[in-house]
Amino acid sequence: MEFLILLAILPGIVVGLFIYKADQIEKEPKRELLKAFLFGIIAIFLTLFFSYLFGVVDIEIHYDSWIEVFLYSFLGIALIEEFSKWLCSYLFLRKNRNYNYLFDGIVYITFISLGFATIENIFYTFAGGIFTGLLRAVTTVPVHAFFGIISGYCFSLSRKYKLSSEKRKAKTYFLCSLLFPVLLHGFYDFCLLTQNVIFFLIYLFFVVILYSISIYHAKKLKEIDAPFIPKK
Repeated sequence: MEFLILLAILPGIVVGLFIYKADQIEKEPKRELLKAFLFGIIAIFLTLFFSYLFGVVDIEIHYDSWIEVFLYSFLGIALIEEFSKWLCSYLFLRKNRNYNYLFDGIVYITFISLGFATIENIFYTFAGGIFTGLLRAVTTVPVHAFFGIISGYCFSLSRKYKLSSEKRKAKTYFLCSLLFPVLLHGFYDFCLLTQNVIFFLIYLFFVVILYSISIYHAKKLKEIDAPFIPKK
Protein backbone atom coordinates (compact mmCIF):
# COMPACT_ATOMS: atom_id res chain seq x y z
CA MET A 1 0.00 0.00 0.00
CA GLU A 2 2.86 2.39 0.82
CA PHE A 3 4.30 1.86 -2.65
CA LEU A 4 0.95 2.65 -4.32
CA ILE A 5 0.62 5.86 -2.29
CA LEU A 6 4.16 6.90 -3.29
CA LEU A 7 3.47 6.01 -6.92
CA ALA A 8 0.28 8.09 -6.86
CA ILE A 9 1.77 11.25 -5.33
CA LEU A 10 5.31 11.17 -6.79
CA PRO A 11 4.37 12.54 -10.26
CA GLY A 12 2.75 15.59 -8.69
CA ILE A 13 5.82 16.21 -6.52
CA VAL A 14 8.20 15.92 -9.49
CA VAL A 15 6.18 18.25 -11.73
CA GLY A 16 5.65 20.69 -8.85
CA LEU A 17 9.40 20.88 -8.17
CA PHE A 18 10.07 21.43 -11.87
CA ILE A 19 7.63 24.35 -12.02
CA TYR A 20 8.93 25.78 -8.74
CA LYS A 21 12.52 25.77 -10.00
CA ALA A 22 11.47 27.31 -13.31
CA ASP A 23 10.25 30.41 -11.44
CA GLN A 24 13.64 32.13 -11.16
CA ILE A 25 12.95 35.83 -10.62
CA GLU A 26 10.90 35.69 -7.44
CA LYS A 27 10.06 32.38 -5.76
CA GLU A 28 6.52 32.02 -4.50
CA PRO A 29 6.00 31.44 -0.76
CA LYS A 30 5.71 27.73 0.00
CA ARG A 31 2.67 28.53 2.11
CA GLU A 32 0.90 29.96 -0.93
CA LEU A 33 1.86 26.97 -3.06
CA LEU A 34 0.36 24.67 -0.46
CA LYS A 35 -2.83 26.77 -0.49
CA ALA A 36 -2.95 26.50 -4.28
CA PHE A 37 -2.57 22.72 -4.01
CA LEU A 38 -5.45 22.64 -1.52
CA PHE A 39 -7.60 24.72 -3.87
CA GLY A 40 -6.99 21.97 -6.42
CA ILE A 41 -8.43 19.47 -3.94
CA ILE A 42 -11.45 21.75 -3.53
CA ALA A 43 -11.83 21.59 -7.31
CA ILE A 44 -12.31 17.82 -6.96
CA PHE A 45 -15.35 18.40 -4.75
CA LEU A 46 -16.67 21.06 -7.13
CA THR A 47 -16.35 18.56 -9.97
CA LEU A 48 -18.34 15.99 -8.02
CA PHE A 49 -20.96 18.61 -7.17
CA PHE A 50 -21.42 19.71 -10.78
CA SER A 51 -21.41 16.10 -12.00
CA TYR A 52 -24.26 15.24 -9.66
CA LEU A 53 -26.05 18.54 -10.30
CA PHE A 54 -26.16 17.96 -14.07
CA GLY A 55 -26.72 14.22 -13.79
CA VAL A 56 -23.45 13.30 -15.46
CA VAL A 57 -22.85 10.42 -13.02
CA ASP A 58 -26.10 8.78 -14.14
CA ILE A 59 -25.39 8.95 -17.87
CA GLU A 60 -24.88 5.62 -19.61
CA ILE A 61 -22.41 5.96 -22.44
CA HIS A 62 -22.47 3.70 -25.48
CA TYR A 63 -18.79 3.65 -26.34
CA ASP A 64 -19.47 2.43 -29.86
CA SER A 65 -21.17 5.79 -30.52
CA TRP A 66 -18.52 8.40 -31.19
CA ILE A 67 -21.08 11.20 -30.86
CA GLU A 68 -21.94 10.12 -27.31
CA VAL A 69 -18.27 9.73 -26.45
CA PHE A 70 -17.53 13.15 -27.94
CA LEU A 71 -20.25 14.91 -25.93
CA TYR A 72 -19.33 13.06 -22.74
CA SER A 73 -15.62 13.80 -23.18
CA PHE A 74 -16.03 17.51 -23.84
CA LEU A 75 -19.09 18.35 -21.73
CA GLY A 76 -19.32 15.62 -19.10
CA ILE A 77 -15.63 15.51 -18.24
CA ALA A 78 -13.50 18.31 -19.69
CA LEU A 79 -15.88 21.24 -19.21
CA ILE A 80 -16.80 20.30 -15.64
CA GLU A 81 -13.27 19.47 -14.48
CA GLU A 82 -11.58 22.43 -16.16
CA PHE A 83 -14.29 24.88 -15.07
CA SER A 84 -13.89 23.66 -11.47
CA LYS A 85 -10.13 24.18 -11.60
CA TRP A 86 -10.52 27.50 -13.42
CA LEU A 87 -13.04 28.78 -10.85
CA CYS A 88 -10.72 27.82 -8.00
CA SER A 89 -7.83 29.52 -9.82
CA TYR A 90 -9.84 32.70 -10.24
CA LEU A 91 -10.92 32.77 -6.59
CA PHE A 92 -7.39 32.05 -5.42
CA LEU A 93 -5.63 34.63 -7.59
CA ARG A 94 -8.04 37.55 -7.93
CA LYS A 95 -6.83 39.33 -4.77
CA ASN A 96 -3.62 37.42 -4.08
CA ARG A 97 -0.81 39.92 -3.48
CA ASN A 98 1.80 37.29 -4.24
CA TYR A 99 0.48 37.06 -7.79
CA ASN A 100 2.60 39.97 -8.99
CA TYR A 101 4.64 38.51 -11.87
CA LEU A 102 3.52 37.05 -15.19
CA PHE A 103 5.07 33.63 -14.55
CA ASP A 104 3.24 33.40 -11.21
CA GLY A 105 0.05 32.54 -13.11
CA ILE A 106 1.67 29.40 -14.46
CA VAL A 107 3.08 28.47 -11.05
CA TYR A 108 -0.13 28.85 -9.06
CA ILE A 109 -2.57 27.41 -11.59
CA THR A 110 -0.26 24.47 -12.22
CA PHE A 111 -0.15 23.76 -8.48
CA ILE A 112 -3.96 23.94 -8.38
CA SER A 113 -4.05 21.46 -11.26
CA LEU A 114 -1.57 19.21 -9.44
CA GLY A 115 -3.73 19.22 -6.32
CA PHE A 116 -6.63 18.04 -8.44
CA ALA A 117 -4.56 15.49 -10.38
CA THR A 118 -2.84 14.03 -7.31
CA ILE A 119 -6.06 13.23 -5.45
CA GLU A 120 -7.61 11.85 -8.63
CA ASN A 121 -4.47 9.79 -9.22
CA ILE A 122 -4.61 8.26 -5.75
CA PHE A 123 -8.09 6.87 -6.42
CA TYR A 124 -7.21 5.56 -9.88
CA THR A 125 -3.92 4.02 -8.75
CA PHE A 126 -5.53 2.19 -5.84
CA ALA A 127 -8.29 0.96 -8.15
CA GLY A 128 -6.09 -0.02 -11.09
CA GLY A 129 -2.85 -1.01 -9.47
CA ILE A 130 0.80 -0.48 -10.36
CA PHE A 131 0.41 -0.46 -14.15
CA THR A 132 -2.31 2.20 -13.97
CA GLY A 133 -0.14 4.27 -11.62
CA LEU A 134 2.89 4.04 -13.92
CA LEU A 135 0.85 4.93 -17.01
CA ARG A 136 -0.82 7.90 -15.35
CA ALA A 137 2.54 9.07 -13.98
CA VAL A 138 3.77 9.89 -17.49
CA THR A 139 0.43 10.85 -19.04
CA THR A 140 -2.54 12.00 -16.97
CA VAL A 141 -0.79 13.80 -14.09
CA PRO A 142 1.63 15.76 -16.32
CA VAL A 143 -1.21 16.49 -18.74
CA HIS A 144 -3.26 18.10 -15.96
CA ALA A 145 -0.20 20.22 -15.22
CA PHE A 146 0.04 21.14 -18.90
CA PHE A 147 -3.56 22.32 -18.87
CA GLY A 148 -2.59 24.43 -15.86
CA ILE A 149 0.42 25.90 -17.68
CA ILE A 150 -1.69 26.89 -20.68
CA SER A 151 -4.44 28.31 -18.46
CA GLY A 152 -1.88 30.20 -16.37
CA TYR A 153 -0.24 31.62 -19.48
CA CYS A 154 -3.55 33.04 -20.72
CA PHE A 155 -4.63 34.13 -17.24
CA SER A 156 -1.46 36.20 -16.72
CA LEU A 157 -1.67 37.84 -20.13
CA SER A 158 -5.30 38.69 -19.37
CA ARG A 159 -4.26 40.44 -16.17
CA LYS A 160 -1.40 42.19 -17.94
CA TYR A 161 -3.69 43.62 -20.64
CA LYS A 162 -6.34 44.50 -18.08
CA LEU A 163 -3.85 46.61 -16.11
CA SER A 164 -2.72 48.32 -19.32
CA SER A 165 -6.38 49.08 -20.20
CA GLU A 166 -6.38 46.84 -23.28
CA LYS A 167 -9.78 45.45 -22.36
CA ARG A 168 -10.44 43.51 -25.55
CA LYS A 169 -7.22 41.53 -25.29
CA ALA A 170 -7.81 41.05 -21.58
CA LYS A 171 -11.24 39.52 -22.17
CA THR A 172 -9.94 37.33 -24.98
CA TYR A 173 -7.14 35.82 -22.91
CA PHE A 174 -9.44 35.49 -19.91
CA LEU A 175 -11.83 33.40 -22.01
CA CYS A 176 -8.93 31.41 -23.46
CA SER A 177 -7.68 30.56 -19.95
CA LEU A 178 -10.76 28.33 -19.69
CA LEU A 179 -11.50 27.49 -23.32
CA PHE A 180 -8.10 26.09 -24.32
CA PRO A 181 -7.84 23.64 -21.39
CA VAL A 182 -11.43 22.46 -22.02
CA LEU A 183 -10.75 21.79 -25.72
CA LEU A 184 -7.43 20.05 -25.08
CA HIS A 185 -8.81 18.01 -22.19
CA GLY A 186 -11.88 17.03 -24.19
CA PHE A 187 -9.83 15.80 -27.12
CA TYR A 188 -7.50 13.94 -24.75
CA ASP A 189 -10.39 12.02 -23.18
CA PHE A 190 -12.14 11.48 -26.51
CA CYS A 191 -9.09 9.73 -27.94
CA LEU A 192 -8.99 7.40 -24.93
CA LEU A 193 -12.69 6.68 -24.57
CA THR A 194 -13.27 5.75 -28.21
CA GLN A 195 -11.32 2.57 -27.40
CA ASN A 196 -10.03 2.65 -30.96
CA VAL A 197 -6.47 1.68 -31.89
CA ILE A 198 -6.03 4.57 -34.31
CA PHE A 199 -7.29 7.10 -31.76
CA PHE A 200 -5.05 5.55 -29.11
CA LEU A 201 -2.04 6.19 -31.35
CA ILE A 202 -3.31 9.74 -31.88
CA TYR A 203 -3.62 9.99 -28.10
CA LEU A 204 0.04 9.05 -27.60
CA PHE A 205 1.11 11.58 -30.21
CA PHE A 206 -1.17 14.19 -28.64
CA VAL A 207 0.49 13.71 -25.23
CA VAL A 208 3.86 14.46 -26.86
CA ILE A 209 2.36 17.55 -28.49
CA LEU A 210 1.02 18.70 -25.11
CA TYR A 211 4.49 18.32 -23.61
CA SER A 212 5.88 20.50 -26.40
CA ILE A 213 3.12 23.13 -26.24
CA SER A 214 3.42 23.46 -22.47
CA ILE A 215 7.20 23.76 -22.49
CA TYR A 216 6.96 26.37 -25.25
CA HIS A 217 4.41 28.51 -23.38
CA ALA A 218 6.32 28.20 -20.10
CA LYS A 219 9.56 29.31 -21.78
CA LYS A 220 7.81 32.10 -23.65
CA LEU A 221 6.25 33.58 -20.52
CA LYS A 222 9.51 33.08 -18.65
CA GLU A 223 11.36 35.14 -21.27
CA ILE A 224 8.99 38.10 -20.86
CA ASP A 225 8.46 37.61 -17.12
CA ALA A 226 8.03 40.90 -15.33
CA PRO A 227 5.95 42.42 -12.54
CA PHE A 228 2.44 43.49 -13.52
CA ILE A 229 3.19 46.91 -12.04
CA PRO A 230 6.81 47.86 -12.77
CA LYS A 231 8.88 48.40 -9.66
CA LYS A 232 10.24 51.90 -9.16
